[in-house]
Amino acid sequence: MKELTATGRTVDEAVQSGLKQLELQADDVEIAVIEEGKKGFLGIFGHQPAVVNIREKIDPVKEAKQYLENVILNMGIQAEVTAEEEPKKVMFQLKGNKTALLIGKRGQTLNALETLVQLVLNRHSDRYIQAVVDAEGYRAKRKETLRQLAVKLADQASRQKKDIHLEPMPSSERKVIHDTLSGYSDEIETYSTGEDHNRHLVISYKKQ
Repeated sequence: MKELTATGRTVDEAVQSGLKQLELQADDVEIAVIEEGKKGFLGIFGHQPAVVNIREKIDPVKEAKQYLENVILNMGIQAEVTAEEEPKKVMFQLKGNKTALLIGKRGQTLNALETLVQLVLNRHSDRYIQAVVDAEGYRAKRKETLRQLAVKLADQASRQKKDIHLEPMPSSERKVIHDTLSGYSDEIETYSTGEDHNRHLVISYKKQ
């Protein structure tokens, strides 16, 4: 993040001087006036320059992308990170030779990275933005796997007439199963239970 204190005969002149030094535009910075300046007697004696502090605005997406790159590098993995912005969501795509390590068992590592990036992204944003971290199309494949699993377990719950508790999973994955089984059968309902990392979904058989 670039920042400096600039001076000039007027506030506007100080600002323009600072922007030129930083090679930034006015929309890219935050400006704080420290001294408005004084012309002095006859425009000469007692003159005091205007002083401003100019700080580059933090780009939440750029900050989150750099954070993700640093985390991956510290894991000893070389991977390319790209960010695609949507109105309320940012997709971070990972590409490299060791994406399997970044995905982890059932996407656990990828989910952990996504949680961290989500925090960084919204720490510097004035509105909530959803972060999605994906690698080699894993999210789409996982979504299809969850849909198939949902139907299979719903049929099992109906046959055995009992509730089935799934393993803990992120809210986004629980939502896939909720949506898949919504209206699937009058005998089946789904709900989440548990706290924090133990929160999991239940496929419940409704006694008729």
